[in-house]
Amino acid sequence: MTIWVDADSCPAGARTIILNASQRLSLPVKFVANRNIPFDFESELFEMIVLPVSENAADNYIVEHSVTGDLVVTRDIPFAERLVQKNVCALSDRGIIFTRDNIRDLLAERELSLQMHSLGVATGGKIGGFGNKEKHAFAAALDKVFYSYKISPTT
Repeated sequence: MTIWVDADSCPAGARTIILNASQRLSLPVKFVANRNIPFDFESELFEMIVLPVSENAADNYIVEHSVTGDLVVTRDIPFAERLVQKNVCALSDRGIIFTRDNIRDLLAERELSLQMHSLGVATGGKIGGFGNKEKHAFAAALDKVFYSYKISPTT
């Protein structure tokens, strides 16, 4: 398994959780963005892939290079749908595991929120900070993904 990170919008707290899990489980991590993202520490397991600035460059790169059995961390729901269709596991930094069962509903909620916003209706859709609640939800979902793939420090 390779962990791919849509790094442009991934909070520092989630990046730290990913880096620690990578070290603990000896899993490679590829951060993909249109700018360099600093790591809290260095490891041969981490790679930063910086792409030219263009729409969906990171998404397209990850879709092209990820394979079944990989994990992608993103908060981009349309991008997550592309991954789910490719049978690649996708996880949001808020702890949502995107699946064939929930992706349509999540896309519909997103579309409704965008329509309401365009009409000037506040939907509360802005994502807030990445505090302890969000860190715990993300770490628990990450562990759940690892467990489903039977990945542990002894694997």
